[in-house]
Amino acid sequence: MASRLKTFLRPFSAYRSVRTRVGGESFVYRQSMIRRPSTVRRDSVPWNWCSFIGTVIRPVKRSARKGAYTVLEVKCPSSNSSSSSFCRILLYLSDKLEEVSLEYLKPNDTIFVRGPLGSYEKYYEDGSHAIFYKVDVQDLNFIKQYRQIHKSTEMEIPVVSSTVDDGKELRDRLHLWQVFFRNPHEWWDNRQRKLSPDAADFRHKDTHDVLCLRPDDPSWVRRQLQLYDLSSTTNCRRKAHEWQMKDFL
Repeated sequence: MASRLKTFLRPFSAYRSVRTRVGGESFVYRQSMIRRPSTVRRDSVPWNWCSFIGTVIRPVKRSARKGAYTVLEVKCPSSNSSSSSFCRILLYLSDKLEEVSLEYLKPNDTIFVRGPLGSYEKYYEDGSHAIFYKVDVQDLNFIKQYRQIHKSTEMEIPVVSSTVDDGKELRDRLHLWQVFFRNPHEWWDNRQRKLSPDAADFRHKDTHDVLCLRPDDPSWVRRQLQLYDLSSTTNCRRKAHEWQMKDFL
């Protein structure tokens, strides 16, 4: 009887250490890795917003009603790494972006656009119809095709042979940034534990693709990364507070 009573009256802290430690790993930590995503108000987040990097394939034209439009060709993800597929998206530009695009935007320009995603139907003479996607552009930036490697005070040396390769490398890297910001939880953030300055800042957990921050990264990359860091810090503080409260329940 005495031994049974001691079992029930053992110190609470010792009891918790047995329950919350499994295989040297905190039970609270393991549970935090599979918690339900937080819930936000619908009006607190952009509605169906998206971002694309692609090539302008048609001249900008004024719409019959208002605004202007053009078509963007975007590289689509493919399961076959040896081949690439492309899709076309209608860009609608209004207000200040209408005038800017009519003045500066030309076919073959590589651009970044951001805005709400929509769709429209197009009907053909034979009675058939198709659905296409469109973006009401709210943010537009030009993408530098390649970095100027060397400048001479007397003459500028063109790098003709590497222009195509540099442009492709830049588009692929910016496409990876899009993939990262779409699902950042699928990447390892190594910025605080890099073994060397040349090591990757982010590495994909499955594909092992890498991303390195560069001084010439477009402004939208820096802005999105700031939002990502802010969101990560807020979520960590919220989770820590929730688990501290749960420990007392």
